Amino acid sequence: MAIGIAIVVVYALMVGVLVFRYDHPNPRRGKISGRGGDFSE
Repeated sequence: MAIGIAIVVVYALMVGVLVFRYDHPNPRRGKISGRGGDFSE
C-alpha cells in the first residue's frame, strides 16, 4: 500500500513540474529568437 502511495506522489510531483515548466518557460540565453533576429546583415 505504501508503494502505491509513493508511486502516486512521485507521479503527481512529475506532472506538477512539467506543468510549471510549460507555463513558465526559461528564456533562451545566447540565442535570439523570433523572425529574422538571428540573421546578420
